[in-house]
Amino acid sequence: MKLFAQWLFSARKQPHSGIKDLMTATTVVVVALATGIGPVKAANKSQLSIYQHGKPVDYLPCGGVPLRTRTAVLMGGGIDVKDAYSWMIAKMTQCGDGSMGRLGNFVVIRAGGNPSYDSYINKLGAVASVVTLVVPTIETANDPAIEPYIRNAGAIWLTGGDQGDYYNFWKGSLLERLVSEQVKNRSVPIGGTSAGMMILSEFVYTADPCTITSLDALADPYSRCVALRRDFWRDRTPFPPLVSTVTDSHFDTRDRMGRLVTFLARVINDKWTNTPNARAIGVDQETALLMEYDDKTVSSAAAPKYSYKSIVNPGVSGAAYVLSVGSGSQLVVSPGQPLTFTNVKVQKIPAVGNETGYQVNVINGELTSTVGTIY
Repeated sequence: MKLFAQWLFSARKQPHSGIKDLMTATTVVVVALATGIGPVKAANKSQLSIYQHGKPVDYLPCGGVPLRTRTAVLMGGGIDVKDAYSWMIAKMTQCGDGSMGRLGNFVVIRAGGNPSYDSYINKLGAVASVVTLVVPTIETANDPAIEPYIRNAGAIWLTGGDQGDYYNFWKGSLLERLVSEQVKNRSVPIGGTSAGMMILSEFVYTADPCTITSLDALADPYSRCVALRRDFWRDRTPFPPLVSTVTDSHFDTRDRMGRLVTFLARVINDKWTNTPNARAIGVDQETALLMEYDDKTVSSAAAPKYSYKSIVNPGVSGAAYVLSVGSGSQLVVSPGQPLTFTNVKVQKIPAVGNETGYQVNVINGELTSTVGTIY
């Protein structure tokens, strides 16, 4: 495999090296073409597996031209919101010079599972291919075979699963570096659902070694199950609006307001960020928060301002929630003691209806809202 990887990079560095043919011929991965050949055999759970629907191309949709804006999707888990993928596919061809880019590769990354996303996403917009990389270990996350796929990714999607696996398998790896560089340097759209969403922010709740409920987090903000990390991304986060931010998914369904408020309290109390810049974002199931900003017009603020919109599946009344700290807030955080955290501002962004703003307060572990409802 080492000799093959060396040859792979040698071929990749040559102009017009036929990397498209290389992608369909590699022997170190499991490959499925959209040619009606039948089901793909199951991937080895400890090896890198690569599946593809369509024929990958060896260029970005806009070539060397930057995209018009930078975009990200935070999806809250549950049944996927189809329109979010269509939005990402449209954004990946909107070139900064006003032209329309060529069809590109939509790359899905996961730590386990199968290529179920490939045909699904392929139907939601015009793409050259959908490629799934199954990267289940730190060794596979450092496999050079992944590089051409990520370097030629016009959009990147992180699936749901276990964010603890993502942290343990991908942190400090070639995969993490390539994804970060592709998004930061090439402005390609990035998104994720559930665990894949939660790994995108600068501060990450890993749920490792254990998960925690809102009730237990409020009772002891320093429980070992309040497992927060700030070192997954080598450059904070690939999407600058998520700097100084912690995220959570399945938000109202699993009653996670209390634990997200606790996460926000911890990143402030631990001095990972300052109070004015600290943010937390929660997203309901079957809901996607579409985020967009133009880095050519924003200031050098710690967290750039962005435009946003929530979308949902038909019949769903989901929303996204952006938490920040109001003036005069009181914060008392001690190991083994219930949380006190007042004047936490909540901006509710529903898919249907007007945005609303309210406050939540925690006094000795008891969470209340100024409007009578937490959500």
